[in-house]
Amino acid sequence: MTSKDRVIAMLKHQIPDRVPRGENAFDCHFYEQVTGKKTLAYAGWDELEAIWSGRRDEVVADYIDTICTISEVLGWDYIRVPVAPRKMDYTGYKRTGSMRFCDAQGNEFLFNPVVGNIVTPASYNEDMTVDELPDPDAEYEIDDSELDIARGVIARMGQTHFMIGRLPVGGPFPYMETVGMSEYLIRMITDRPFLDKASRYYTKQALKYAAAFIKAGCHGIMEAEDYADSRGLIMGKARYDEFLAPYLKKLTDGVHQLGGYMIKHTDGYMMDGLESFVEMGIDAWHGIQPSIGMDIRSIRQKIGNRLCLFGGVNVETYILGTTDEVREEVRQAIKYGVDGGIVIAGGNILEPGVKPENYYAVIDEIEKYDLSKVR
Repeated sequence: MTSKDRVIAMLKHQIPDRVPRGENAFDCHFYEQVTGKKTLAYAGWDELEAIWSGRRDEVVADYIDTICTISEVLGWDYIRVPVAPRKMDYTGYKRTGSMRFCDAQGNEFLFNPVVGNIVTPASYNEDMTVDELPDPDAEYEIDDSELDIARGVIARMGQTHFMIGRLPVGGPFPYMETVGMSEYLIRMITDRPFLDKASRYYTKQALKYAAAFIKAGCHGIMEAEDYADSRGLIMGKARYDEFLAPYLKKLTDGVHQLGGYMIKHTDGYMMDGLESFVEMGIDAWHGIQPSIGMDIRSIRQKIGNRLCLFGGVNVETYILGTTDEVREEVRQAIKYGVDGGIVIAGGNILEPGVKPENYYAVIDEIEKYDLSKVR
């Protein structure tokens, strides 16, 4: 079987020749440790400052080569590709603090290279009105250059590997594109028209990106906004059902109509949301954190074998655990996850501090697991 075949088998709740594996993204220092090569991909300030200095195409080429190289070295079966920085004039972008930068218009952003290289606005317009939101009926066009990384990786590995496009917008939960988390949660109580209009527009935008990724050759789409913390759904079950689930269903249906698989990423304690994932036809869930009670056995007891799971290993164990501990997590994930579909991965990305020896132990444990006993 090819890597792509293995992942698709698991998505269809079938048993492949071996358990597939992969990761969403990785720290540049981990890449250097396992390959001996430097990279600008996921390289924090070095990456951003290279883009701002006119080296955008070099960064894109580095992403393509880096993603392909680490996937080959570590034997990944699925590969997630991000959008590329747009081809544009970055004159005026500059660093303004230890974790801040601004664009040419003076808009300031927060940037933390230690936690996933995530960029967020430094402040939000919490007074935004419904009339200031974009028109959901207006057409949204994707800048073609945003697909440069995806096309490059797919050209090299798309025939043999399962390619996942990572949506860059919040879709059904667009707090980051609008008024910020706290105010968005308040609007769930005070301003339904605002939420409905925002969700309509940004879900439509997410579907535009999904269509572009699938046209480029991706087999699956990952929507990656977090819905929960370690206690449960951030907005509570009732408001999740009312405000998020209908638009997540619309996004899922749209991805399926485009011919792709829908994978939902969300960290946190998601037990209250898993039944809805099954009901709306989501193909797989990524973001599983066994350390907060989301172990594979408990998940299967909750929803049975109706949802493929991407995960099984705690990020903390990759970083702080022993090889014996990561091996045990892999064994438990396969034992309880395989009947409904399991793709071994960490709960988030390969964050700074992941020990290569722990990751190699995961690979070894997967490859010696005999799936013929479950067929």
